[in-house]
Formats: sequence, structure tokens, C-alpha cells
Amino acid sequence: MGRELKRKQAKKEGRNIKEIQTKNKDLNTMKPKTLFVILGVLLFFCVVLYFITSIFITKDINLSNNKNNNDNEEVTNISNKILASDSLRQTEEIYYVYYYDTTNEDSSITSIVANLEDKVYRVDLNDAFNSNFVGEPSGIVDNINNLKVKDPTVIKVESEKIVAFYNGSEEIKIGLN
Repeated sequence: MGRELKRKQAKKEGRNIKEIQTKNKDLNTMKPKTLFVILGVLLFFCVVLYFITSIFITKDINLSNNKNNNDNEEVTNISNKILASDSLRQTEEIYYVYYYDTTNEDSSITSIVANLEDKVYRVDLNDAFNSNFVGEPSGIVDNINNLKVKDPTVIKVESEKIVAFYNGSEEIKIGLN
């Protein structure tokens, strides 16, 4: 309402326009208690949103009972994965590199490779970064860029040189047992 209409309305009701204006000012001011309630509700929603994203999106919070077992297995698998271009650049003196396709992994070969005493690094041939190394098996090469493998292949590396090359399931079973 306009100012004149408010004045006329107040005059009809027998009130003073000053009283109405002070009531309106009181309604517009926020009390500290109201401010704290609003801030508390906002904080609550932020915490709920954080937990929802932690559980469902980033998976930082795991609600299952077998939390420790899954974490340990996941860490060892991730720490052993390398790119094919890094096959000869690892810190150990003697180690194996297992080239395999995650979509067609042979469990018997995986168990043989897992039981080796030396460190074993895994290269996923299904990864696009390793596609340059997939092809007709090249055997032992001096330069890593000339290396070609197919699923499954295991190489033994000593002092940054390939000393053994096992291609195919049968060769790996015979050579590593």
C-alpha cells in the first residue's frame, strides 16, 4: 500500500500511523536467535551433503564390515600396476612384468604370477596408454619401444634388460614352474 492509503486505513481503525510504522520496522529486524537458527540449519545441510558425497560419490567413508580387507587388496593391486613404457624403469634389480588384458584374464596364470618370489608388476593391455605395445610378440628386445606383446605375456627384467620372455599360457606355465 501507498503511504496515503496506510494513513487513511489507520485513521479509519482509530490508530496512529506512527504505531504502524514502528510495528513494520520491528518485523524487518532480525533477532540474533533467528540468525543462529538459520545458520544452524545451513550448517546441518552442509554436513549432510558432505556425508552423502563421501559415501556415494568419493567413497571416502565405507559402511561395509570388511573395510580393511578390501582396502589392503586394492592398494596392492594399484601399487603394482604400471604402464608398458615403464617396464624397464623400476627400482628393483630383478622383477617380473605381467602383461594381461583385464577383460580376458586367465586366473591360473594370475595365480602362477602371484606366487613368484620376486616383485611382479602388472600392465593392463586393455588400457589405451599401452596400445603401442600390443601386437605380434617380439621376444627379447634391447629398446622398450620395440617391445610387442599379446595377452598373456610375462617378462623377467634384470638390471633394466629383458632376460626372459614368456608368451602365451603354456609357455608361462612351463617357464615359471
